[in-house]
Amino acid sequence: MDCTSAFTSCAGINTIAMNVKYRLESIVETEYKYNCDCIEETVKPEDVSIQIGHSINPVMDNNRIIVSVKANVVSKKSDVLLVTNTVVSSFEIIPIKEVISYDKDGNAATGNAMLLDTFIVTAVGALRGVLMKNLKGTPLDFVVIPLIPIEDFRTKQ
Repeated sequence: MDCTSAFTSCAGINTIAMNVKYRLESIVETEYKYNCDCIEETVKPEDVSIQIGHSINPVMDNNRIIVSVKANVVSKKSDVLLVTNTVVSSFEIIPIKEVISYDKDGNAATGNAMLLDTFIVTAVGALRGVLMKNLKGTPLDFVVIPLIPIEDFRTKQ
């Protein structure tokens, strides 16, 4: 199969126009806590809020990018943490130096935000499914991570 378009799938490895290959290596749930002492049986959707955070860590020596995404479900009434769930996704990028570079102060930068956006969307989607599975059959089984515009994950300049 010829991989010439901007994003094309080739036997599980994707290629982008700058001759960078990438693939999802793993998705691992690394944290799940359910604060059963603070969750009322009659909790309603309007009683909770969802907080989402993420981090992106390049591992240059191994051609990897690690994306960690965390969701907290918080009581609006008491500001108590009810549930926390974290998923870590690992992506291989060859060669990573085509995507990630460091400035003289050690800050990471990319010339390909679309690729990093793809990784974030993948990790958030994985967390969405894991959290739904974990909350099924609980008083919080109505909690779903909403679809979030990718712009909301980008660093504000």
